[in-house]
Amino acid sequence: MGGAITGRLRAAGHQVTVWNRDRTRAAATGAPVAPTPAAAAASADLVITMLTDGEAVEAVLFDGGAAAAVRPGAVLVQMSTISPAQTTAIAARLPGTSFVDAPVGGSVDAVAAGTLALFAGGTPESLDRAEPVLESLGTVTRCGKAGAGSAVKLLQNTAMLTALGGLHDSLALAAALGIPHPLAVRLLAAGPLGTALRRAASVTADFPVALAVKDLRLTGAATPMIAATLGLLEDVPDQTADLGSLIALKHLDSLIALKHLDSLMALENS
Repeated sequence: MGGAITGRLRAAGHQVTVWNRDRTRAAATGAPVAPTPAAAAASADLVITMLTDGEAVEAVLFDGGAAAAVRPGAVLVQMSTISPAQTTAIAARLPGTSFVDAPVGGSVDAVAAGTLALFAGGTPESLDRAEPVLESLGTVTRCGKAGAGSAVKLLQNTAMLTALGGLHDSLALAAALGIPHPLAVRLLAAGPLGTALRRAASVTADFPVALAVKDLRLTGAATPMIAATLGLLEDVPDQTADLGSLIALKHLDSLIALKHLDSLMALENS
């Protein structure tokens, strides 16, 4: 996602310098590559972090990282999907720095089209300064103070992931009741699970199962539905598979069938 964001910002006319732990991946963006996070941040008006988790964000920002190099007047925009608590803790370690958290909703295709959803938290002044750049990527929704953007992103991902769990339960139920799969898909697509079905069928999305597991764990599995969806995803053998890939879908179908077959057959025979 970071590479796609770099490409979009450059296409919009912004000068971008990048850093990645994998220098080859950084070079593939076509942008100038800095040797360290601090070097990447030193001359920037806006610094973006787009990383795997909160631990990676802290490693890049602190202990001689990018945070110390952010110059006065610059804005630090944290776009990784991390917990609200991690976000506010990071912001608290940056006194005097304009900080915005702006995790995103959408795939690499949405980046290229400039149609990402950006959920932004921060002071009005920081958001005013960051928005002209962020709007190159998509639509910015102001969610409140720092940490609010991360909270909204967690809500959005949880809703999508539990809907996918409901979709696969519904398809398993359809099979147990003898409803032909094409008919079940067509009927579900016309109903409230239609959005989840279109997401599952996407061939361009880029959301590995491991990241979905990470995001649901950030919720603390606060409800039975979240806990059930998390359990299913944790059981997928290939955690690198995309949620919308046939591999991931087959694994989820199989897991749901194994977990619920007895109750489904009892329902069918009742």
